[in-house]
Amino acid sequence: MIVADASVLIVLSKIGRVRLLRLLYEQVVIGPVVKAEVVDRGKAISAAEVRQVEKGLEESWIREVLTTNREKRLIQRILDSIRLGEGEAESLALASTRKLIVLIDDKEARAIAKAMEIEHMGTAGVLLEAFIKRHLTYNELEEAVRDLGGVMWLSPDIVTDIMRTAREVRK
Repeated sequence: MIVADASVLIVLSKIGRVRLLRLLYEQVVIGPVVKAEVVDRGKAISAAEVRQVEKGLEESWIREVLTTNREKRLIQRILDSIRLGEGEAESLALASTRKLIVLIDDKEARAIAKAMEIEHMGTAGVLLEAFIKRHLTYNELEEAVRDLGGVMWLSPDIVTDIMRTAREVRK
């Protein structure tokens, strides 16, 4: 089980790879703010890819959870002290209190996760993990990384690291 922030769900939807989350983690937890960011706002702008996340919710492998009072307080503390979006703060709070890994791409949110000692990974890391666990071939990984670079900025160093690691794993 893992917590996903909106950006990871949106980006994986745009490249048609949301199913990897189910294969890798079986269950994905999201909070109400993230659900609103992905599903409600996605529908409002007629984003066809939102259907992948809706299907995950219908099949219950993506699960919306309500935040507890403790999590709400933590969200507020994060928002009061750091310039993060509400979805990132919610995802960090859920991961922290429930002792789960958080999938998050925002650079500042990742730094906060590190400071809070929350295990975290970005979308590119999900793709690499999917390759390592044989849910993607090397060619599919290359294609997915290329597609990912088309919908979000990827550091050339990240791309190099991913492909080098994949080549080493493939040997």
